[in-house]
Amino acid sequence: MKIMDTQFLLTLQVLWPKLLVALFCGGLIGLERELKSKAAGIKTNMLICVGATLYTAISMMMASSEIVDGLKGDPARIAAQIVSGIGFLGGGAILQSKGNVVGLTTAATIWLVAALGVWIGMGQLAVAACVTLLIVVVLVSVTFFENQFLGRKRLFRITIHLREKSDEITRAALEELMKDHELSLEEYREIMSGEQPEIRLAYVGRNHDHAQMLLELWKIRGILDVKQL
Repeated sequence: MKIMDTQFLLTLQVLWPKLLVALFCGGLIGLERELKSKAAGIKTNMLICVGATLYTAISMMMASSEIVDGLKGDPARIAAQIVSGIGFLGGGAILQSKGNVVGLTTAATIWLVAALGVWIGMGQLAVAACVTLLIVVVLVSVTFFENQFLGRKRLFRITIHLREKSDEITRAALEELMKDHELSLEEYREIMSGEQPEIRLAYVGRNHDHAQMLLELWKIRGILDVKQL
């Protein structure tokens, strides 16, 4: 029993700093995604980073112990599956509609967060922290550059959750709001059955106009939540 307790404490001592760094790195990148109302936000990126860290740590621990005839395992075997396995999660974040593909940045972010988890699981905490800051700088600065200088248009998808059916939140009102911000409506869908009514919108426009549109939406009484895919 004492041996088991000692092993547990030693394992916890090794894992604890890695888990804290994984939570920080995943949470920081997830915060940037959350502020842009992306589906993969703080919790998702935290869990991905912690999961990749644990898998890598397990792989390293198994490789360092002699299992059969004094042979050691390959530390890359479990960690290598993270690369392919995370692809399924990233693929679910990518959507295609009317010739427009959305979610590529979110999928790439998920892929990078998993890579950070592998670095952390290997014990390279400083490297993971530096790369995390670099990723956040890229996400913020490139978005600023696109908004200020490129002004390109793309497809946006949002889901508006309502407290209840409201006369203020109608298709005509939303179309007028999008027209004011030079956004072109592509798809409109109301789901008023169930406990929480919602409206799903798809429209084309510039990032700056989309951001202004979201700010205006929050001013409308009766809107509970706005999520961007």
